[in-house]
Amino acid sequence: MIGKIEKLLKMDDYDLEAVFTPAVVNILILDLVFTCTLLPVAENTEWWRTAIAVVAPIAASVVLFRFAMHLFREVARTTVESILYRKDRLRFPTTSMLLYNDSSISKVMKKRVQEDIKAQYNITLSTKAQENADEMEARRTAKDAVALIRKTVADNKDAMTRRKLIRYGMFRNFLGGAFFCLPISAICWAISYYLTGASNAAILFALLAYLIIVIVDLFLTKSAAVDYAETLITTFDKINHNEA
Repeated sequence: MIGKIEKLLKMDDYDLEAVFTPAVVNILILDLVFTCTLLPVAENTEWWRTAIAVVAPIAASVVLFRFAMHLFREVARTTVESILYRKDRLRFPTTSMLLYNDSSISKVMKKRVQEDIKAQYNITLSTKAQENADEMEARRTAKDAVALIRKTVADNKDAMTRRKLIRYGMFRNFLGGAFFCLPISAICWAISYYLTGASNAAILFALLAYLIIVIVDLFLTKSAAVDYAETLITTFDKINHNEA
């Protein structure tokens, strides 16, 4: 079934796992909350009205799903990453690891990587003194280098780095979906309370579970970003020094 969906939507492994999967989780929770909100409105009417109340949000999700996938991903790239890693994502782990004041990778490897960046891309990273004087400018230079490093590693089709990228993308894109779906779910709870005069237990449980998942996912996103960054830099170093 997943294979058919992948073929129909023309998704590669990244789209399937890092974009499609987190979108499904967000939409399913929203569908549950939306349906629980609509059912009380239709419970005293003909059966077909109840059926419409249940089917409509699901049908709408199917029609808008591809749009939602890309919307969630773009929100994750722009809004979520800006919140986590500041404006222009200058504090993303891959950028930080190229700086002198970061100790995530060894000094020996960092020196080799800096030399390779200069030799291959003609980009000279900031010295320690320049970095201390203007850290943001040092980060901008490092960010430019990281973009080229990603391309080099991707061209070499390193499977491990791609797996780490997909893992990070999945957690990050879930936050992008939650940015929309969690507030809408809360609005549905408010509407349900207004219409019935009582809190819907199913909606409250879904909202609580959703909030817990979002909080856990936030920490997983940060961890996955560091894991991906370390793998990317290490793989780039291995490629340039013919290490297995």
